[in-house]
Amino acid sequence: MYMSVAFAVTARWSYALLSVRKTMVYDCMPVRVFVVLACLSASMLGLVGCSTEDGVSQENSLVATTSPVEAIGGDRFMENVRTMQKSGDVLYLSGKGYDHVFALDDSLGVIRTFGRSGEGPGEFSNSLTTFYVEGNRVFGFDGRSTNIHVFSLGGDYLRSFSVDLKTNPWFQGMSVNNQGDVYIATALPPDPYSITKFDSSGTVIKTFGELLTMSYSEKMNRRLSGRVITLINNEYLLAVGESVPVIEKYSLDGELIQSSDLSDTPYFRKRLDYAEDRYSQANGGRVGIVGVISYMVTLNSRVYLIPIEGYPEVGLDVNRLLEIDLESLNILDAYTLLDHQGDPLKWVAAFVFVSEDELLVFHYTDGAFYRYKDIDLFQ
Repeated sequence: MYMSVAFAVTARWSYALLSVRKTMVYDCMPVRVFVVLACLSASMLGLVGCSTEDGVSQENSLVATTSPVEAIGGDRFMENVRTMQKSGDVLYLSGKGYDHVFALDDSLGVIRTFGRSGEGPGEFSNSLTTFYVEGNRVFGFDGRSTNIHVFSLGGDYLRSFSVDLKTNPWFQGMSVNNQGDVYIATALPPDPYSITKFDSSGTVIKTFGELLTMSYSEKMNRRLSGRVITLINNEYLLAVGESVPVIEKYSLDGELIQSSDLSDTPYFRKRLDYAEDRYSQANGGRVGIVGVISYMVTLNSRVYLIPIEGYPEVGLDVNRLLEIDLESLNILDAYTLLDHQGDPLKWVAAFVFVSEDELLVFHYTDGAFYRYKDIDLFQ
């Protein structure tokens, strides 16, 4: 897969490419040596992406095409964007420090907001991080009251209903189908199932999504079975484990259709090894959850994940975009996200495809948005 964005030569990637070249030389295969040298030459010419003859793809890089946007309406926007969703020509987002959903235009100007602070109808009692846009409605989840408030796209409050949950969902833990049924995946499932389907009044229809088990105790596995979810064309529900990298497809009625475990891929193995060490040292005591997925977005026939890599002690890399085929659930490609100066971003908190060839990323470290224009991920 070839990208038409400029490649920034950093020490990290120079080292990686040199390591690959050494490996090819030791293989004593002239064809492979030629291909790797061609990759090096291409990177110097500003091309990104190269594949060896045996189909092993060298990792690509995406370079931000504009300077970061740090302010909206003259103020620093928010400490941390947690949910972003594009619907029509409008970008909807929410995050820590704000008790409403923002609707933004293409230049990230605020068009309108949904909800306000409070405990009454259409009001949110704390930071609003979980919402979902379906058709002509915006559904916002209030974690303190477990109420879901519904708004028109014009920002008018329509109605509210309560859902019975023992724990709250992750930031991407809610979806709504075109019949008004609500799917919620809780962050810390107390029961054998972590996803609940409610009707439009909040009545439970079904619970599903069995615990994602690893070599831990039953209690620990329950704590690690949080999922992020999204509906795909109102045909099926896609779920990704937040702490266990398992991708699943469920029918709208909650039947498991397909699953894929990415635990042994290089993008998750190091993080899972760290989790194993941390949990084994806890000796049954309280220990924080080690997440492996930062964010998920779907586009056309692909799902894109941001994995959390590495150890906190040496810094985390949350800047790699994994491209996964929705049909096979296999990894197709990987991209490193660089800022407009060619330096790797450190912590991508949320992202969205504005269009097929434009990616918008919120970077937590500097509280800024980065744009990637004229990208082509479908060649």
